[in-house]
Amino acid sequence: MKQAAAALAVAMFFLTACGGNVSLPADLPLTDTPPAVSDPMQTLPEETTAAPATTEAPATTATPATTAAPATTAAPATTATPATTAAPATTSAPATTAAPAATTAPNANLTAKGFPITVVDGVTYVDGTLIVNKTYDLPADYPQKSLTPEALNAYWTMKQDAAAVGYTIKSISDYRSYYDQRYIYNGYVARDGVTAADRYSARAGHSEHQSGLAIDLNSTAWDFDQTPEAKWISHNCAAYGFVIRYPKGKEEVTGYMYEPWHIRYVGKELAAKLYLGDGQFTTLEEYFGITSAYAD
Repeated sequence: MKQAAAALAVAMFFLTACGGNVSLPADLPLTDTPPAVSDPMQTLPEETTAAPATTEAPATTATPATTAAPATTAAPATTATPATTAAPATTSAPATTAAPAATTAPNANLTAKGFPITVVDGVTYVDGTLIVNKTYDLPADYPQKSLTPEALNAYWTMKQDAAAVGYTIKSISDYRSYYDQRYIYNGYVARDGVTAADRYSARAGHSEHQSGLAIDLNSTAWDFDQTPEAKWISHNCAAYGFVIRYPKGKEEVTGYMYEPWHIRYVGKELAAKLYLGDGQFTTLEEYFGITSAYAD
């Protein structure tokens, strides 16, 4: 037995020292090493992914319940600015800008001849007639964007009737916006100066063309009044509701030079009152007792 044990020990020593390939038994501890080493890596994911359970952010932070911003800030209720800053009610400009009326009569609601003055959205009416001159202006955002239907229909009827008796009438300028007029007026000022331009061109907001009630006919040449068409217009336009708005010799009243081509629609009833006969007209300023002069 001692010899057999010694022989086995020598054989094992020899194999180990020479590094030979030896098929070790399956239950040796060395074969268990990889699983043991890999176990920590297999359990690591389980520990790290368990964070939602440990941090439980939704439950611990419970921000919706603690911050309850909508309930605590209640901004709409505390900052009820619409009620405190009722600007529209306090800045009723149309009612406060009736200053021009005060310059025409002691009673701010009546003209010098007793006609009632009303101001609606910045637009002045005297006895129901819209007034635009150097005293009374239109706001830049005045809603009219073309000739009014009444003015347009009256124009076409007059044009057709004139054609029937051999006269040609045509519009060369009618509606102009506030900004169109500003451009035109500034051009004249650059060319002729303010004093000269104010005699024949309106400042922005003061032009009847912006109202959609005025039309320039045929020609703006100074000798237009010598043409057959101009004479027919001056003698007949009142029958259609138009007047020669800036008659000859009335520059001190209207603020503008004689313009035989410029007609203004006022309706047949008022036109008949303003027509003096033989192609002559009184002015809106004279009839109503109002002024036409710039404030500056």
